[in-house]
Amino acid sequence: MRKKFLLFISLGMISLVGQTVLLRELLIEVRGNEIVYAIYLSLWLFMIAVGSFIGKFLLQKDKLQSYIKAGFLLLSFLVILQFFGIRLFAGLLTVVSGEMFELGNIFLLAFLILTPGCLVMGALFPLLCSYIKNVPEPVHKGYVLESIGIILGGVLFAGLISILSHISMLIVLVIVNLVILFAVLRRKYLIVPLIIFLIMIPFANKFFQQFYAEKYSPQDLIISHDSKYGRLDVTRSQAQQNYYWNGELFAHTDNELYAQQMVNYVMLQNTDARKILLIGGLLRGYIPEITKYERIKRIDCLEMDKNIIALAPHHPDVHYIQDDPVHYLRKSAENYDIIFIDVPDPSSLLLNRYYTLQFFELAKKHFSENSAILAITLSSGTNFMTPELVQLNASVWKTFSDVFPYSTIIPSIKNIFVGSDASNITNSVSELQLRSKEYQSVWFDDTVIFEQCNPLRIGQIRNAIDGRGELNTISNPAAYLSTISVWANILNLNINNTMQWMKRHTVFLFLFSIFVILGIAFSASKLNRVSQSLIDMQIFMISLVNFVMQLVLLNLFQMQYGNVYFMIFLFTTIFMIGLTGGFLLRNKLKLSLFSLYGINLILAGGVWLFFENVFPAVIYLICNLIFAFLEGSILARLLEVKYNNEQIESGSTFYFLDSLGSMVGGLIIGVVLFPVIGIKSSILMLMCLLGMSMVLQFRISKSINTI
Repeated sequence: MRKKFLLFISLGMISLVGQTVLLRELLIEVRGNEIVYAIYLSLWLFMIAVGSFIGKFLLQKDKLQSYIKAGFLLLSFLVILQFFGIRLFAGLLTVVSGEMFELGNIFLLAFLILTPGCLVMGALFPLLCSYIKNVPEPVHKGYVLESIGIILGGVLFAGLISILSHISMLIVLVIVNLVILFAVLRRKYLIVPLIIFLIMIPFANKFFQQFYAEKYSPQDLIISHDSKYGRLDVTRSQAQQNYYWNGELFAHTDNELYAQQMVNYVMLQNTDARKILLIGGLLRGYIPEITKYERIKRIDCLEMDKNIIALAPHHPDVHYIQDDPVHYLRKSAENYDIIFIDVPDPSSLLLNRYYTLQFFELAKKHFSENSAILAITLSSGTNFMTPELVQLNASVWKTFSDVFPYSTIIPSIKNIFVGSDASNITNSVSELQLRSKEYQSVWFDDTVIFEQCNPLRIGQIRNAIDGRGELNTISNPAAYLSTISVWANILNLNINNTMQWMKRHTVFLFLFSIFVILGIAFSASKLNRVSQSLIDMQIFMISLVNFVMQLVLLNLFQMQYGNVYFMIFLFTTIFMIGLTGGFLLRNKLKLSLFSLYGINLILAGGVWLFFENVFPAVIYLICNLIFAFLEGSILARLLEVKYNNEQIESGSTFYFLDSLGSMVGGLIIGVVLFPVIGIKSSILMLMCLLGMSMVLQFRISKSINTI
């Protein structure tokens, strides 16, 4: 019997490692942000829920072991096919490489990739619970064992990510799965697929690289490196090298025009500068331009990824720092005369933090003196800005000018916002021409300065954005939402009016979303043969609330520490540790179910109250653990009631409600409400749902004393 427990562990390992690797690969293909996290995880959970619902119809069949064996064998091959399918389907859904994905195509791609494997995984859980139905509390035990497998999968991922490629890691996972299957079932023919996958290990990565390189055709892929921050691809097209970060072009060689204009405009703002901090721009040719200014004594160049630093031409006068910019500015005691930031637009919460009130205030603390400046670039139109670009620039300008008493705009290839505590900064044509005499070059001369900084052009930009912006903060990422609108306009998605309407009617949206969630919870309960609405709705809602709280903490961690691309597996692993602990210790807790809800509500309120505060990284992980422990404790007690009424079928209905609740939370709150009403306001909705769960439990406690 104990050998059968290994199958739950194998299922959990496949779930964690497969989910994490496929998510990372999908994010690269679609140039995704946090919305893609929510879409992917929600669809993953939905298909698991559907698979679990289907699985209950197989419980009455005679060939239970055959179904389990076939399911695990099929899963071993599906996880590899899903991985290659991402690149294959992504190529079919775009006309040319690098084309921006529409939201509908992101859903479609995730659906096509996830459906086969998730249906099998979802169906396997109730089948495995039936397989061990002779042990006490088989569904509880199965849930705990699967959680242990997820934890072990997290350990496996952490150990392999730095030494193996994604495809090699999946093959190792499949081999472990087949070994467990052979140990439990003792079928000799299982050795055949095991040998096949063992032979594949030395060749898998090379084969995938050839397959993956077609994405950039007719360019030649010469380098592809994964790190905990993302994937760096380098291609060559004739004599030019192009640099892609998570599938998006961010720099290339032969970029003297861009480098000369961006650097010189910034360097001329502080003619006495001696010490510079450059964040981004390392592969854009900035260093050769900055070093032309002989007065500069120290250049600190900051990049998150070591692979970018390794590829950049090294200069003896430059100090290269590998660190997250926010983390570096918090811990460093260094002060600078110029802080120059050239990062992509705020298309994600990770990037949005560089344009927030909090970041500008943090950077300002590192000014060496009043004449020190901060400069940051932002996309604009050459001669015309769309309404969406106007809103983006207006939001960042409003935030920027609130921090710096002296601020100005230089409308070059991108808009350059320059801020200082002194009046030495300028966008005057005559003054810039005078300061630039000894630094003019092919792409930066008097003509260029007049063309870009003439009063008419600057006046048009100022008239367009002055007084129209919304303050961009961590809790209200207005610039992030504006960037989504820019993307929607590029993709011809007519959603901007809808988004503005939603912003104006947040109270209605808030109440309507709660109504929809309660409606889905009630309807899901009625799908079960034995409907226990008050219990089923609580399972649905506690799973929803704490899954979304995990997304909240994940996004908060990303905004503060910037490496969620790697940390997502750790958040999932720790969440499962807490969930398992809650299940195992449910009978040792002397607290009532009503009290557990109250603690959950208070903890969610604490996250809301201290939303913008910066805490050590471990605090976010501890909060994640506690939310999971509370969910596990509550779910375990609710499952006891379901098991007493439904017996082994509760494995299917419970897993269905648990997964469906998480999915609905991810889609409604993570995809729609996070960017529209903000994450902080979304927490209030979760607190309302917890309050409603307490009301449901109060009604049960009042009528019976079951739980």
